Amino acid sequence: MLKVKVIGIPVFHNGKRYVKNDELEIEDTQANESLFEVLEKIEDDPFKGVRVDSIVKVLKAAEVEIPESADRDALIQLMKDNGLTL
Repeated sequence: MLKVKVIGIPVFHNGKRYVKNDELEIEDTQANESLFEVLEKIEDDPFKGVRVDSIVKVLKAAEVEIPESADRDALIQLMKDNGLTL
């Protein structure tokens, strides 16, 4: 996802009209240098803000073995490896 600003002619996106200097979020594949100025790349992290105990709870419910030394990143990788979602 990208946060962009309209730089010229008005554009329509998802049924809404955006005029010069309006900001919106678009998919990376929709970026067009002649229409938008990219302001920032938005990370799509489904685990952002999720507490470690919540991740552990999901892993335990799925009966996934959790190593004692596992940090938050390792727990997230276990979730991904086992096809689990929050």
